[in-house]
Parts: sequence; C-alpha cells; structure tokens
Amino acid sequence: MGADKMQHPKSQPFPAHLLDFSILVVEDCRATNKIINKLLIADGFKNISAVDSGEEAIEFLDATERVPDIILADWIMYEIDGLQLLEYVRNISPHCIFIMVTVQDCPEAVMLAKAHHVDGYIVKPVTRRKLIDEIELSVSRLSIAHD
Repeated sequence: MGADKMQHPKSQPFPAHLLDFSILVVEDCRATNKIINKLLIADGFKNISAVDSGEEAIEFLDATERVPDIILADWIMYEIDGLQLLEYVRNISPHCIFIMVTVQDCPEAVMLAKAHHVDGYIVKPVTRRKLIDEIELSVSRLSIAHD
C-alpha cells in the first residue's frame, strides 16, 4: 500500500481541528441515523445534530443561527430528497460541506451528485472508514479551494 493511502487504525483519532466541526445528520432510516451518530461520537465529535427527513433538515437550518460545518445527508428520502436539500443548503451557505450518503453506487448517480456540487459521497453501509475518508477528503478539498 502506497504512502498516499494512509491507514487509520482504530486507535488513530481524527485530527483535533475536525472534532470542533458541527455536523448535521439527515437520514430517514433510524438505524442508519443511529449508526452514523455512534460512529461520530466514538471518534470524538461533540457537536452533532440529527434529523429524520429533508423537511426536518430545512426546519433545523431555518431555526439555527449558524449552518453546520458538515451535513451528511441520505439521498433517497420522501418529500425532499438529498439533491433538493443540497440545493437549499447551497443557497443559504455555499461553503457548508455536504456529503451524500446513499445506496446508489452506479457511475451515473455519482456523476449526478458531482454535477450538483456535492463535496463527498458515501455508499451505504456506512462504516467508520468511509466516514473518516470522506470527511477528511472533503475538508481538505474545501481548504485547498479557499487558500
């Protein structure tokens, strides 16, 4: 394995500056929502909010003073899906990191998400490894883009 593919053993924590990030989890499957929350808490994130739908996410965002630093959102949800939520988020906070969480693993879905300017893409099932990789990658892309 090359040096560019760093391994993250369970004992290696997230970089400390990432743990200060606020995160909103938007997932209509309660079990997946709980899994994502537990993985984030286990890694030391403290500022985590969770909602069960795109509608609840918009209500949360409208009621909060500050948009979360990172949104982890399911793509396929009733009423307001992940792409619609992404569009809403981009209108109120263009620099929020938006990571799509989905079962859609085909190249067409990935291309569609990228066309909508998603920052990261996690294919379910969500694992610690996938969360670490996408959060770190998305944050580093954003910081490079704003340097």
